[in-house]
Amino acid sequence: MNYHSTMRSDLVAHIDPARVAHNVGALRSACRPGTKLCAAIKANAYGHGVRIIAPALERLGVEMAALATIPEAVELREIGWARPILVLGSVLAIGDAAERSARVDAILEHDLTTTISSAAGLDDLTAAAAKRRTLARVHLKTDTGLGRQGAMPDDLPELVAQIVRAPSLRLTGIYSHFANADLADRAMTQQQLDEFHRQLTQLSDFLPAGVTRHLANSAAALTLPESHFEMIRPGLAIYGYLPAESLAGRVDLRPILRLTAHITLTKRIPTGHGVGYGHTWKAQRPSRIGILPIGYADGFVRRLSNNAVVGTQHGDAPIIGRVSMDQTAIDLTELPAVAIGDEVVLIDDRRERPNSVESLARSLGTISYEVTCLLGQRIDRIVRNDNA
Repeated sequence: MNYHSTMRSDLVAHIDPARVAHNVGALRSACRPGTKLCAAIKANAYGHGVRIIAPALERLGVEMAALATIPEAVELREIGWARPILVLGSVLAIGDAAERSARVDAILEHDLTTTISSAAGLDDLTAAAAKRRTLARVHLKTDTGLGRQGAMPDDLPELVAQIVRAPSLRLTGIYSHFANADLADRAMTQQQLDEFHRQLTQLSDFLPAGVTRHLANSAAALTLPESHFEMIRPGLAIYGYLPAESLAGRVDLRPILRLTAHITLTKRIPTGHGVGYGHTWKAQRPSRIGILPIGYADGFVRRLSNNAVVGTQHGDAPIIGRVSMDQTAIDLTELPAVAIGDEVVLIDDRRERPNSVESLARSLGTISYEVTCLLGQRIDRIVRNDNA
C-alpha cells in the first residue's frame, strides 16, 4: 500500500509557478533583449523543490541551469531538463582515479558543462572526451576579487590555451562572481566589473568566438545593466526575494513559497508551567498552548525559539519555548477559536508579514537564502496555482 498517497502531509510548502513566471519576467525586463538567463537551482532550488521549479523554468524558456554538484545536475537531467546545465563546483580533481573517472563519465554521459578554475583534472576530462569522440563543454571561472573559486589573473592565459588546444574540449563560457553586489556601497562591485573587463581584454587573443560571458547575480541583474554581458545568472530573485533591501518598492518580485502545518494538539497549562527543553518559557498566567509538527530537523531552526510568530486564521501566535527536533509550541491563550487540525502558516508569502522569509532572516540575523535552503526533506513541496 502506498501510504504516502493516502496520508496528509504534516508539513507542506506551497510553491506558485505563476509567481516564478512573474519573477523571471521581471529579470528579463531588466536586461536588453536577447540576454540569456542561467537560473541557479542548486540546493533543491534553494529549498523550494527542483522538481517543481525546473519544469516551470523550462516552460519559460530559461536557457541554462546552474547546479553545484554532479549528482544535482544528473538529477536535473533525469527530471527531463534538456537545455545546458552548468556545474558550478570544482568537481574534476576530487577523489582517487576511480572517483575522478566516474565523475568525468557522468559529465560526458549527461552533457554537463563543467566549471574550470584550474588545470587540475582537465587532462582526465580531455582524454575521456577524446575516447568517446565527443566534445566536453567547459566554462572558465576567474577570480575578480571574491577570493573563492576562480583562476587567478596570472594563470588565465595558460589555462585558456590548454583548453583551446585540446580538440575534445570546447570553451563555451567565461564567468566570475560578485562579492558585494547586494550592498549600497558599489566600490567593490565596480572594481570587480573593471577587473573582469581587464581579464577579458587580456584574453581577447585566446578566447574563441561566441564565448558566453556572465557575471551578474540577482542583485547585479536588477541594478547593474553594464554587468549583464551575454547572460545573467540569478538565483534568489527567481524565488521572489529581494537581493538587496534598497530594491524594496523598486522591483516587483513575488515570493513563491508558503509553508504550512496543522496543529496536532492543544492543551491548557497552569501558571508557572514550563514549555520545552530548558523551560526557557514559563506561563505567567493560565495558558493554552498548541503543538506544531515541525522542528529544526525541518529547517525551522532553534534560533526561532521565543523569537517568531506563526499565522492562524484568527491571528498571530507567538512561538514559545525552544524549538525541538520535531515539534514547536505556540501560545494560543489569546486565540481561543484555534483548534486541533487548524492550518498554521509557518512561512508567509507576503513580504510585509512578520513570518515572511525576509522577516525571519532579519530576525535571525541571517539571509533569505539560509531560511529557504534549510527547509528539510520531510516537507512536501506541492504546486499552488491560485495566482495570489
